Amino acid sequence: MTVNLLNLAADRMVYLDRSQSLLAQNIANLDTPSFSPKAAVPFAETLSGTGQVPLAITNAADIRPAADFTLASDSAAVAARAPDGNAVSLDRQLSAVARNQIDQQYAVNIYKSYLGMFTTALGPNP
Repeated sequence: MTVNLLNLAADRMVYLDRSQSLLAQNIANLDTPSFSPKAAVPFAETLSGTGQVPLAITNAADIRPAADFTLASDSAAVAARAPDGNAVSLDRQLSAVARNQIDQQYAVNIYKSYLGMFTTALGPNP
C-alpha cells in the first residue's frame, strides 16, 4: 500500500481544523443549560475508514467509508455536570485547545520537512 505523506499531513490539518471548531463550539456554549460537549474521534480511527480521509475504491463491491466527520461524546465531561445541566469544563476545553495547537504545529512542521526533501531531490530551478 502506498501512502502519500503530503496528503496525509494535509488530511491531518483538516482534521485538526475541524477539531478546533468543535472545541470553539464547546467553549462558546459554556453557559448554555443542558449542553453536552462534543469531541472529535481520534485521528487513528479516522484513518481506519470511519471518518474524513477517503479510502481508495478499487472494486465496485467495496464498502464505501462514511463521509461525515464523526463525533464522540466527551463522556468524562458529561459525568460532571453543573447544576444547570451544562457539562462543559473550561479547563478541559482550554487544555484540548492547547493540545490541538501543538498537534497543528507538528503537522505543519512535518509538511514543511517533506516539501524540503522534495525540493532537495528535484534540485534547483533552471
